This record gives sequence, structure tokens and C-alpha cells, in this order.
Amino acid sequence: MKNPKLILSTLLIVCLAISTIAWTPWGAIYGSARDERSVGDQTADKEISLSIKKAMADKDGKKALQIHAYCFLKHVYLVGAINDTAFQSFAYKTAKATDGVKKVTKYFVKESDTTTNDLEIAASVRAALIAEGDLSATQIEQETMNGEVVLLGMIRNKKEAQLAIKIAKGVEGVRKVTSFMIPSQ
Repeated sequence: MKNPKLILSTLLIVCLAISTIAWTPWGAIYGSARDERSVGDQTADKEISLSIKKAMADKDGKKALQIHAYCFLKHVYLVGAINDTAFQSFAYKTAKATDGVKKVTKYFVKESDTTTNDLEIAASVRAALIAEGDLSATQIEQETMNGEVVLLGMIRNKKEAQLAIKIAKGVEGVRKVTSFMIPSQ
């Protein structure tokens, strides 16, 4: 084996990806039960994010993959590594014009050649968050770009947000942590 750390990280990422692809009723029920939003709010937020993703994909499928659209309580977060300012602007305007959206926050970084490192960092951050028993890690979404970690999601309280940020900052290779986590209390 040339690089066992890289192979292990890649294997972990593949396992995480497969586990999120296979939809199961118990997974959906667990996710809804753990979410701090009502089922109605979860549904409305999912419809908003899917509408934005569809519009971006219809405009340019490749560039749409560079921007992730999240929605929590009708607040949209656009996160991605993309240099095309015109497409950034399109995504922002699309999100603002989407029915039901109350607010749009954008977080874009420059594209770089750090995909392998970012995948390793993302897997390490996810593992560290899950390992923390006092944290509802399944409700925290994350994006890693150029060593910068963005944490998003509905969480129980500010203390949980502070703990998640501390954990992410403690992972090797993390240069910066930005939090868009929303405490329910």
C-alpha cells in the first residue's frame, strides 16, 4: 500500500456517501425525529433548496455542482468553491427570487486543487463530530473547501454550536471554521 492514510480516508468517505444514498424509511423517520424543525418546516425547506438546485442545474450542470444550497427555516445558505462570479450572482438572485425564501446568505471561496485534502478533512471532521456524545452530529451539515470548514444546520442550543466549532477547529488540516448553525433555543 502506497499511502494507507489516504486509502483509509477514501474508504471512510465512500462508506459515508453510500450510507447517505440509500434512502430508508427508518433513516427518514430518524432524521425527522432528530431535526429541531417541524415536519412542515423541513418539507418547505427541502422544496426551497431543491428548487434552487434545479434552477442552477438547468443553467449550468457543472457549475451547479460547485454550489450547495441549504435551507433552514426559509433561510437559504449558498456555499461553494467557484470562481465564476456571474454564476455566483445567478445562484444568489435565483435563491432570493424563490417562493418562500426569507433570507439568503452566501459563502463562496476560490476554486483550488485541494479536493483530496478536503475529503480527508471532511471525513475527519465528521468522525470527530460523531464521536462526541454530547453533540447531535447527525443534524450538522458540513462543507470543506480549501481547508475551510463550514458547519450548517439546526441544533439544540448555542452550547452545542460552540462544541461543534471547537471540535472542527481541532481537526488537523482545518484552516478556518465558519458556522451557520442555528440553535433552536
